[in-house]
Amino acid sequence: MTNVSPGRGRRWSDLLHLPTLLVLLAVGLVWEALSRRYGAYILPSPVSVLAGIGGILRSGDLWRHTGASLYRILIGFGSALTLALFMGFLTSLWRPARTVVHDVVTILNSTSVFVWIVVSLIWFGLTDLAPMFTTFMITLPVLAANIVEGVENVDRRLLEMGQVYRLSGPERFRAIIIPSTLPYLVAGMKVGFGLALKVSVVAEIFGVTSGIGYIMNYSREILATQMVFVWALVMIGIMLVTDKLIFEGISRRVMRWQYSLKSSRWARPT
Repeated sequence: MTNVSPGRGRRWSDLLHLPTLLVLLAVGLVWEALSRRYGAYILPSPVSVLAGIGGILRSGDLWRHTGASLYRILIGFGSALTLALFMGFLTSLWRPARTVVHDVVTILNSTSVFVWIVVSLIWFGLTDLAPMFTTFMITLPVLAANIVEGVENVDRRLLEMGQVYRLSGPERFRAIIIPSTLPYLVAGMKVGFGLALKVSVVAEIFGVTSGIGYIMNYSREILATQMVFVWALVMIGIMLVTDKLIFEGISRRVMRWQYSLKSSRWARPT
């Protein structure tokens, strides 16, 4: 008798998402009908969009512009993540820092994306630094808010145990706070990356000569509407792949790590 792994079955079902595929098929049929009604300039047909995807694959434009956008996103997003972790470290050591971080996050959240785009163009001109800076300023409050929330929800018994073992501030942050805040951090990274992708693409419209935002705007200017849809689908694909392959994998590893940490380190018999 052949045994079928339940985990394998779940993976296939997660990959296929049959109800979602049926909905997408219905959307495709409606899309085709509307395209015939209004014309290719207003709404290009699904077939022309698929042909456009094949075209950018053959020409290499997909890798060139996607790579340029991801490079800018990783620099801006990575810098924001680094600063957010430092802010979380400060709040774990010094309670008044939480008030400062909360106020900074509130101020940044209330500032429009357009403000940062204009400021970045004034400061950095038509360079890669403009979308990087915009991405940094927009994703920082999301990451910082999640990390600080995680710090505030650390189990006090673990902190007391750290005091019993006379752990220093950095040791307590590494051994207790980081494992406890990882779910909050991963959630913030997931939301922040999606936001970074959108913001960076918008910023690229105003001042660079490569990237998804640039090529979408260029396609609009030359009236190649189908290519606007092609690059929009590329953005969706990037987010789906990142979510499934990176963030879901990180979430599973974090859950296993937390479980092993609690069972091996803190759940010692008395």
